[in-house]
Amino acid sequence: MTNSKGQLVDNAGRRINSRGYLTDEFGNVIDKDGRQIFEAKHLENDEIPKIFPFTKFNIKNVMGDFEMDPLGVPILDRDAQGNLIDNKGHKVNSKGYLIDSDGNVIDKDGYVMFPKKILDNEDDIPKVFRTGLLKSDTASSLSRLMSEIERNQPSEFDAEERRIQEEIENQMRKPRPRGNSGNTSVDSMMQDTPANYNH
Repeated sequence: MTNSKGQLVDNAGRRINSRGYLTDEFGNVIDKDGRQIFEAKHLENDEIPKIFPFTKFNIKNVMGDFEMDPLGVPILDRDAQGNLIDNKGHKVNSKGYLIDSDGNVIDKDGYVMFPKKILDNEDDIPKVFRTGLLKSDTASSLSRLMSEIERNQPSEFDAEERRIQEEIENQMRKPRPRGNSGNTSVDSMMQDTPANYNH
């Protein structure tokens, strides 16, 4: 049905989109209490992103080959046309994601994984895909995620993202050995040598 303004509404008069999802005035999908669940730009033909218990995602499949600076920002080069590229010459965006000529994030096989329009204003992919939560194929991860969204509290993937960021910052603050100490970069990060791992 439509209301007097020509907007789609449900039987209770609440605003909906063409797929029947409750929306706010900006087209974001909301729950019955008005809390935002999905941003309008993340919808595809008014349909919400589908994440199932068997959905798996590994962020390494869409990342270029590059080093990070001490603040966790990708160190990237530019090609002759001024496009950002990784160490192997692959085109990437400012966050280091592999992209095609239209700016869509692609995987290592060249398949579009995230259309450009759903990236945030910093060229980042949606948060749920950045945290590693979808590496597990158990239903419990998904149900925990949906419970967090429903409660409108900081979710597991927010906490995981903060933990990863803090870990990177802590690594950058640690003093590095001077000169040739004999430690490889892995050894110094582990603060140990392979001979002592069993201890």
